[in-house]
Amino acid sequence: MLTSVQHDTFDKQGFVYLRGAFSATAAAAMEDRLWAELATLQGARRELPETWPAVFATGLQGLKADPVFKPIGSSVTVGALDDILGAGGWQRPQHWGQCLASFPPRPGQPDPLTKAIWHTDFSFVNSDDRLAGAVVFGFLSEVSSRSGGTAVLEGSHRVVQRYVATQPRETLMPMKRGRKALLGSHSCLAELAAIAGPNWLAPHLGRELEVDGLTVRVGELTGAAGDLVIGHPWLLHAPAPNRTSRPRLMSVKRILATAAASND
Repeated sequence: MLTSVQHDTFDKQGFVYLRGAFSATAAAAMEDRLWAELATLQGARRELPETWPAVFATGLQGLKADPVFKPIGSSVTVGALDDILGAGGWQRPQHWGQCLASFPPRPGQPDPLTKAIWHTDFSFVNSDDRLAGAVVFGFLSEVSSRSGGTAVLEGSHRVVQRYVATQPRETLMPMKRGRKALLGSHSCLAELAAIAGPNWLAPHLGRELEVDGLTVRVGELTGAAGDLVIGHPWLLHAPAPNRTSRPRLMSVKRILATAAASND
């Protein structure tokens, strides 16, 4: 269950940390399994950075059903989702997420993470006042600052909520069109969407902006192995560049509320 402070944090920031939601031992087993898959698919070896994938690891979809990842859906995780979405108010997933593995860019290789791509994982179309679901991020190993942890725009869910309430339904679909219109609806959002450069996130971390009286803050998801983050479905977030010497290994899962609006 969430504490009152955690509830307030989720309501204000649009996400909440669950420290130690699953054990460090379980996280280490997940990390080992991920590296074994990388070795099989791409010949990558943990101790040899020169064998690591360039920026992103692909082809990891087959890991989703591996039972080693079941501890992500711990009693702590389930209890928090019950608090946020209501007991019986969300669909228990068949698996607990897609692995996210990003690596420091190699010299001379293209780097796709040179622009802020703010987005949500849920459509802006929702037929009622209930949350359409949540996004669950798991930490398979330590993720420190500037090491590729997902960039988040704290408080942005409130901006999205207010925007959606004022727009005709047809302008919110499809998702790409709705997102572009949102980011162009205020000068501060447009400014954030235009951020670019090989190290675009670092200079803006901690920056606060006012969007018609609502405060948003640029942050990043960091944590220890076994930590978890539950995010609001309309929390704006973006892939972040990894500017350290170690991989960023996480998981992500969309959790759907029961009878949630379909996503396009």
